[in-house]
Amino acid sequence: MEDYPNLPLLPPAEALRVISASPLSTAQKLLASSLVTQSRSFIANNLLILDVTHFLNHKINTKLIASIGQELAESVSLFTPTLILTAPSSGNIPAITTAFHLPYLPDVVYAPKGQPITMTDVYQAKSRSYTHGKPVDLTVAKDCLPPGARVAICDDFLDTGRTALDLVNIVSQAQASTVAFFFVIEKPFGGRALIRSSGFGDEQIISLIKIESMRPGKLKLAGFDYWFSLIRQ
Repeated sequence: MEDYPNLPLLPPAEALRVISASPLSTAQKLLASSLVTQSRSFIANNLLILDVTHFLNHKINTKLIASIGQELAESVSLFTPTLILTAPSSGNIPAITTAFHLPYLPDVVYAPKGQPITMTDVYQAKSRSYTHGKPVDLTVAKDCLPPGARVAICDDFLDTGRTALDLVNIVSQAQASTVAFFFVIEKPFGGRALIRSSGFGDEQIISLIKIESMRPGKLKLAGFDYWFSLIRQ
């Protein structure tokens, strides 16, 4: 992850002005502004954490998520998915919202951690939570993921890319095909490179906004030659 030591650090008010005047789309501007005003970045357990609980994966900003779903759907629709697969719980909201804006309203399947007693015949893949730091089994009922399905994989973050590939494992077990990946926020932790190394094209990996570098209390977003200071510290 690059450090960009020579770039200026903008205070939040100036960062919001720069974002507003930028050529970003409506959803991208709303998301970038939410990152500046409502997120925080910090070190915990030797991990660099981006906390978006105030607008994306705990408390949901409905205006923002509606705009995110509409714009993600414009890109995802090119791959004509018949099903969307996501890992709970943070991937559920963008997956469902995007599905509402896709032709034919594809169903959304989420892979719970562990095996619920309601599921007996399942596909499973070992995975590891970035923020929780412990291994989990992602599970999908076989009758919810039919052979031949065209699957788009969704999550709120593209971090290391490992969870996305764990879901690809499940898709492969079902003899279905992974046609695209889509994420709300792409972090600078190598996830895109890992997915590409598994044989997928760069155009199949969609993210609404990309963080090029991150440090405690500040972010550097793609398309901007500044660090943005975050209000929540």
